[in-house]
Amino acid sequence: MSHRNASQAEPMRTGHQSAAHNRWLAAEIQDALDDPRPSLSLEEAMAAMEAEIDAVEHRSSIDRAPAEPPLPSKAPRRQ
Repeated sequence: MSHRNASQAEPMRTGHQSAAHNRWLAAEIQDALDDPRPSLSLEEAMAAMEAEIDAVEHRSSIDRAPAEPPLPSKAPRRQ
């Protein structure tokens, strides 16, 4: 590949990636507009996200909780 072709390849690749992203985004937006389910208000969406975040944080805090100390053994000790 010549230097001229190489210098043109990256902008073309970037342009193709940008166009592909724009097509994907347009399809996602159209799917959302065509969705027959009722829309959520901002308050409902934020409440749902807060509940989900709280649940994840709660599970995460349980995973990081220190283990309970072991109970003392009642087995006789060797002397």
